Amino acid sequence: MPRLPRILYHCQSLLGVGHLTASLRIIEALLPHAEVDLIHGGLGSTRGFEPEHAQRLRCLKLPTLLHDARGGGLVHAHAPGEAGECNDDALDAVWAARAAATTRFLRWPYDAVVIEFWPFGRRRFKAEIMALLEAARARCGNVPIFTSVRDVLVPRPPEKEQRMVHAVRKHIHTVFVRSDPAVVRLHDTFSLAGEIEHQLCHTGYLAPRLPHAHAGVAGLRGARQAQVLVSQGGGQVGGELLQAALGAAPHLPQLHFKLVAGARATAAELQALRAQARSANVEVLPFMADFVQALARSVLSINMGGDNTLLDMLATRTPSLAYPYQGHVEQAIRIQRFAALGLVHALEPADLAPPRMVARIQQALAAPYPQRVVAMDGARVTSERILAVLDARFSFIAPDRARSARHGGRRA
Repeated sequence: MPRLPRILYHCQSLLGVGHLTASLRIIEALLPHAEVDLIHGGLGSTRGFEPEHAQRLRCLKLPTLLHDARGGGLVHAHAPGEAGECNDDALDAVWAARAAATTRFLRWPYDAVVIEFWPFGRRRFKAEIMALLEAARARCGNVPIFTSVRDVLVPRPPEKEQRMVHAVRKHIHTVFVRSDPAVVRLHDTFSLAGEIEHQLCHTGYLAPRLPHAHAGVAGLRGARQAQVLVSQGGGQVGGELLQAALGAAPHLPQLHFKLVAGARATAAELQALRAQARSANVEVLPFMADFVQALARSVLSINMGGDNTLLDMLATRTPSLAYPYQGHVEQAIRIQRFAALGLVHALEPADLAPPRMVARIQQALAAPYPQRVVAMDGARVTSERILAVLDARFSFIAPDRARSARHGGRRA
């Protein structure tokens, strides 16, 4: 009986849980057909896989390094809301601990490697990633190395883009772009995309797995409650959006406002938000493991326009007011593209004042939901393409796999 392919997956998140969420959706599509060893750093949990597939997933949680949005450097975190700046000695110790943990975790050989986002980001982790790739090639030969990147990149100077192109040509077999090219193409925010055209695959977006009760549009409509889900993602930015919701809530007593403060919110920050609530229709929560289910029950999402949050909104057909973190080009571009197609309602800084926020909420609730169709089956397409490459190289046989390795997919 031929063995299942074994895939090594590396994911490092810096602010929230978006990159890990995307990685887990791809891994979930791979697990029925492959063994996956996941190395991840940052916030977030790997729980939630189907029991019959979870046994094929091994996970290593690295000592956590995160981006400090306030200071711009790296911080080490021991638990949600607990972080401290790293001086050079402390940082060296964390790097060493991560390397040692990785060495103990690896089980050679691997048939493929997937690196989340690199070389289009994670510059500070280049040494760690390169050590992993060099070890894979030394132990496993010329195995294919894939990368998965989000739909929108932060524009970079030409010399930095050229270095990314060089790294893709030297190391990467396929760049999987998590987007519907009818909405956003990599070419829109990466000026040298044409130089790696033959290595690109726009897969469609990575839709979340919906609870069975919400799998159909009719079920979603029936499940709605008079609640507004306000979220700032998994990072440490977006407090102004939560404040705006607090200001609007007393003027909309018919709605229940659930404020999700994020995985990095401290107990003191949660308590401060609760103390500022001026009406009984406000509930302040930390990070929600059942965010998609809560979104499917809500009449409106107010969010920061992160890639996974907008996908959750599309998959659950929840109207959305999206406010980009100011100074964060990626989120602003994504919101602009989605808003131009009628998929979200974009918020401006002036909209955060209570009277305008109330008006924008009322307008979003009154507007018909858009009928635009978006490709949302990127996890399956990515999995099929990876497995097709491995089948062609190594002749793995898995009769239960019906793969097409095409660019299309289920649409939402």
